[in-house]
Amino acid sequence: MAGRSDSYDPREIKSFLEGAFSRIDLDISARSVLVKPNLLASKAPDRAVTTHPDFLRALIELLVDHSCTVCLGDSPGYESLDRVLRNGGYADMLRELAVQVVPFTKEAVKRGSGISPYRDFLFGEDPDRYEVVINVPKLKTHSMMGMTLGVKNTFGFIRGFAKGRWHLRAGRDRGLFASILVDIHRLVSPTVTVLDGVVGMCGDGPSNGDPVTCGIVAVSRDAFALDAFIEGRLCPGVILPITACAARHGLIPPYEVIDLGSPPAPARFPMPRTCDTDWNLPRPVKRLLRNLLTRKPKADPGTCRLCGICAEVCPADAIHLGERFPLFDYQACIRCYCCQEMCPHGAIRT
Repeated sequence: MAGRSDSYDPREIKSFLEGAFSRIDLDISARSVLVKPNLLASKAPDRAVTTHPDFLRALIELLVDHSCTVCLGDSPGYESLDRVLRNGGYADMLRELAVQVVPFTKEAVKRGSGISPYRDFLFGEDPDRYEVVINVPKLKTHSMMGMTLGVKNTFGFIRGFAKGRWHLRAGRDRGLFASILVDIHRLVSPTVTVLDGVVGMCGDGPSNGDPVTCGIVAVSRDAFALDAFIEGRLCPGVILPITACAARHGLIPPYEVIDLGSPPAPARFPMPRTCDTDWNLPRPVKRLLRNLLTRKPKADPGTCRLCGICAEVCPADAIHLGERFPLFDYQACIRCYCCQEMCPHGAIRT
């Protein structure tokens, strides 16, 4: 279900969500609910890096109206959840609505028989503790995976720096990393996914791209279907790795789009160049072309403050601090772009 919203007016968004939940027969009355937004880093809401606080307010007010017990949690990339909530404009709203904040710092081993080679995943919070899990992604591009939408958002159940270890296991194989993300998502199994696409991010996402007004709010019980719909609307003809993986394994159900307000595709939504490298070629040839054509991260000396976060978060230990800016070992670099994603100053370009 998709609708159009040109602003973050909580009353307008709340009204849409109430109608959408009713249309999909989602019973939230008096339930224990975990809200899992995208809280990547402590950025101002107008940067379009995180799920907008007014979008969350609308959703949480609706849950409170239905007598739900509401918890909110995530595991940011390198900062504490408390700092992200405080600096991002969420803390006062969460206190006002009596929402319990749940840092994903526990150890919950989730086991499954998925499609990746891996079976055990260490979560920072067990989604099975809650009657309802609401997945609230932000519509953004992603330098490695093309876009980050509903399925990618549940990667946040993996604790902090442990995310880097999954990048390292997948290396430069985006198909393998996509299968890992699919397995994690299926273990989380959110009850519903609610996409904040009022203002999204295009270009060099997911943390240093450009805000772009999309005017889209989408709701679905199935994040695979939601992602396929959004990708088809914003980048027609391009099949991104997560959706391609899900399609190969029959995970995208037939879906009907209930269009409430005819959300437009934005006039400009440039995608990262790395999303165009899944050619139907022999693996050695594909690997050679990917090494030649996939963009390499590099530091902007005029912006870099030598804070060292890029080196700290690099899962391949491919970054070392020089006298003026970070130095990259491109033989070791796995092109995960964690450095670009986590740089608080926007100094890493791809």
